[in-house]
Amino acid sequence: MQHYAEKPPVRFEVEEHGEYGPRIIITIHQYPLTAFVVRTEPKSVDDAINTLVYDALAQVGLLAPIPRGMSSILGAPHQVGGSVSDANLAAAVGEDGSTYGPDNLLLRISSRSRELADSYDRAIAELQTGLEKNWTAEEYLAAAQPLKPPMEAEKAATPATFTAKIMPSHRITDNMQRAAQENRPAAFLARAVLQSFTQQRDSPRQSLGGSIASAHQTKK
Repeated sequence: MQHYAEKPPVRFEVEEHGEYGPRIIITIHQYPLTAFVVRTEPKSVDDAINTLVYDALAQVGLLAPIPRGMSSILGAPHQVGGSVSDANLAAAVGEDGSTYGPDNLLLRISSRSRELADSYDRAIAELQTGLEKNWTAEEYLAAAQPLKPPMEAEKAATPATFTAKIMPSHRITDNMQRAAQENRPAAFLARAVLQSFTQQRDSPRQSLGGSIASAHQTKK
């Protein structure tokens, strides 16, 4: 697997005067991107350094990396009425296993993905237990509550990451409330949610884990 020492095969640009405000645009030229890190540098003493971490699992509703020929668009951090901070692509992980950036940022991507995948692991285990024991909708609802991360965790996570962490609990709760209200079989909905969670957990984690491991082997 290739490690890009200079820069990855993507186009990185900052649009300061877009219609909806300043934004960062990353366009994929070759292999789909599974994760990346954008870092902004302050232009004045009032600006702050920002590190934006993207990975497929944290984007609710997205089950695949950013495909070739497509772009990812992020809001560019800036002071209202002030200038846009200088930004650069600090690290990236491709679906093919290619990497770019220093080890500490690549490991941060891997750690973030593993943490998110663990939230799916816990939800999957509860659903499997419920199916084995033929739980009622009310029992699934009770099991979903402990799956929510503590609210103080929100301060240590990006909005996308925190949303991804609470999503398994919310999905189970929404489906089982519907089962109870509509008198639908709880097991049928539990199987559907279990299949969805397994797909969301496995695809990004396998890609990221393999990419990071390959990056270390390539550099040695």
